[in-house]
Amino acid sequence: MAKQAHFKNNKLIFNQDSEISESSGVYKFFNSQNEILYIGKAKNLKKRVKSYLKIRKGEGKRITKLKSNIKYIETIITKTESDALILEQGLISKIRPPFNIQFRDDKSYPAIHLTTQQDFPAIYVSRQKNKRNTSFGPFANVGAMRLNVNLTRSLFKLRNCKDINFRNRSRPCIEYQMKRCSAPCVGYISKNEYTLDVKNAINFLSGDSKRVVKNLSKKMDLYSEKKDYERAIIYRDKIQSIRDTQKKQNVLTDFNEIDVLAVRKNKFSACLSVLKVEAGWINSSQNFHPVTNDDTSEEELLSVFLESYAVKDKKRKEINLLFKGTISQDTKGFLNNLKLPKINILKPTSKNENLIEICNSQAKDALKRNNNYSWVPDAMEDLKRFLNLKEINKIEAFDISHTSGKEVSASCVVMNKSGPDKKNYRIMNIRQDSNDDYLALSEAIKRRCKNLQKNNLALPEVILIDGGKGQLNTVKKNLDIDTIKNIIFISISKGPNRKEKYDILHTDEKNFELKSFNKTTKLLQLLRNESHRFAINHHRRRRSKNLLRSNLDEISGLGPKLKLSLIRYFGGVDKVMEASKEDLKSVPGIGVNKANQIFRYIKNQ
Repeated sequence: MAKQAHFKNNKLIFNQDSEISESSGVYKFFNSQNEILYIGKAKNLKKRVKSYLKIRKGEGKRITKLKSNIKYIETIITKTESDALILEQGLISKIRPPFNIQFRDDKSYPAIHLTTQQDFPAIYVSRQKNKRNTSFGPFANVGAMRLNVNLTRSLFKLRNCKDINFRNRSRPCIEYQMKRCSAPCVGYISKNEYTLDVKNAINFLSGDSKRVVKNLSKKMDLYSEKKDYERAIIYRDKIQSIRDTQKKQNVLTDFNEIDVLAVRKNKFSACLSVLKVEAGWINSSQNFHPVTNDDTSEEELLSVFLESYAVKDKKRKEINLLFKGTISQDTKGFLNNLKLPKINILKPTSKNENLIEICNSQAKDALKRNNNYSWVPDAMEDLKRFLNLKEINKIEAFDISHTSGKEVSASCVVMNKSGPDKKNYRIMNIRQDSNDDYLALSEAIKRRCKNLQKNNLALPEVILIDGGKGQLNTVKKNLDIDTIKNIIFISISKGPNRKEKYDILHTDEKNFELKSFNKTTKLLQLLRNESHRFAINHHRRRRSKNLLRSNLDEISGLGPKLKLSLIRYFGGVDKVMEASKEDLKSVPGIGVNKANQIFRYIKNQ
């Protein structure tokens, strides 16, 4: 790749066609001036973000105004929903978008306190500062903070009572019975053991769970050697609880400022993602796609991007870069010789691998949703020359999916010069169940062409069929001459071992190995794979829906809940069909009249 190669970061325009990940994460809404309007979190980003497309009655002025001003969207994918929650709170408190409900100043947020100046420290939550205590926080998310306190108390059995109650107790309180306190008030635990629990609690709240597990493991081994198995089990359970409940918060880091980079490629495109960490928080993510259509290595992509990325950033004096991969020696020398900004390349370690992992997820997701089909016009031009056509504006591809001739589904996917035209993708349920792909393909193409003509829409110049020469010839025989006279039909079949690199292209005259082509191969394989994906997904949905059907569907007045109750009670539809009238009456929710109705139906079967 030439050094002049450049990347582009297209803002994702917010509309019905926006392709959003279904992962958990954080989303940012921007207006037309690229100003942040709102930051939110979601368990499923796609579902949440799409809910902002329509303005509904009774939503209030704030939400209505927000929805009408959204122009762009940015998403940051997180590993867990709790990661998304923490990242959202951090970004809101830092950026303070106008449409978010603002929090109070950090000084009034609550914190977790441990009274470590005492012999038997207590754990409690307070908004007031106390220099004598060991404190953690303040926390913007009070709910998450209290969950941490409850988890800490369940693991390390620290007291939370007031000092006056602690000094005057003669027997353990209910907290001891609930296994949330070790009852130091009545001497059920020694000062040394309680002190060790406090140290482990401090390490745990500080995020140093490895040290906690190490200390607890030593104790468990010690009591095991002494054959004090009851105490050893207590420590074993604590270790297991930490491992089961700990959710490492990947969005909070120990680094003040880092730019994390990751490159992902497939045969159609490439993506380079950048995560910006500022003040210990993942602050933003950007995805860049190379403008070039050439097949370039990840090393070269990363090298070229880093050079332009460093030169364009004139605001910062120093940039810390983190990535997993190699760059060229020329790029290393160029970056080392830069005076401003100073470039520091950090090595991947166990401490920062979570950041690289998140950045890789961003790149992988962006690549999957990438709408950069800049190579398609060139590919269509090559195909036009190969097929000796005057023009190709539209290609349609068809495929069939079924299970032994049942629930036969046909797909039609459309490609124009801008890339896949998903608005015009179509699914057809073939009218007759039959294990005949030729017949199904013929019906699907007939229906599609007839529908286009009926609506005065242009027919495609090329139709691609997933199959061999047999499918191609048979389909053409079954179609009207008027339909096919202005359309070129081609098909793709799998070669030896069903590997894509051995795919064969079939035309009326000859067969060609697809590896002989370059951009045309990418185009046709993309179309074939899309049609296959679209057909099989629809077929699976139909098949799953039909599997849930049973003889009980034919009984009028029997809703889904009652059907489920019958199946659960008897252990299956077959058992329901064998039930007596008295057995049916004993099912919860099935009265005498309903039991008689069901029994009459069973008897008539």
